[in-house]
Amino acid sequence: MPCLRPLVPLLLALAAAACELPTPNAPAERIGELPRWGEGFAMPKAAPASALGGGGGGDGTAPVKPGDTGDWTGGDATLGKGVYVAMCARCHGDLGEGGAMPDGKQVAALADTAWQTKVSDREIARTIVLGKDAMPSFMGELDRPKLAGVVAYIRTLKK
Repeated sequence: MPCLRPLVPLLLALAAAACELPTPNAPAERIGELPRWGEGFAMPKAAPASALGGGGGGDGTAPVKPGDTGDWTGGDATLGKGVYVAMCARCHGDLGEGGAMPDGKQVAALADTAWQTKVSDREIARTIVLGKDAMPSFMGELDRPKLAGVVAYIRTLKK
């Protein structure tokens, strides 16, 4: 096989040409212009419409807060109970009593009257969607009716 050794670079070049492999010297495609600082990074005047129903039509007079997810009142607590039992009860308890996880981290007591008073429906929805501290994000797992239902069900857990 010593006579094939000089052909190896030629065979590799032919294989690369046949497969149209990119090479380090190939020109890069333009992916668009980067905004200058202050243009594309500024706070939007109106929030874009989202899958969660927030934004999409502000009048531009008030700045939009990051994480503004809209109104979450009026959800179906019965639907929310099913979702809560399946996804939330293992950490927050069947009745929202909270407690400690096996690793020692504290879990919020959702039935606590003081907690229920200080937190808004929007904050509850935002925490469920984005996660917080040890709590994971459930963004890809809940649609708007289920999320509004969980918020409504959590409100029924008041002591």
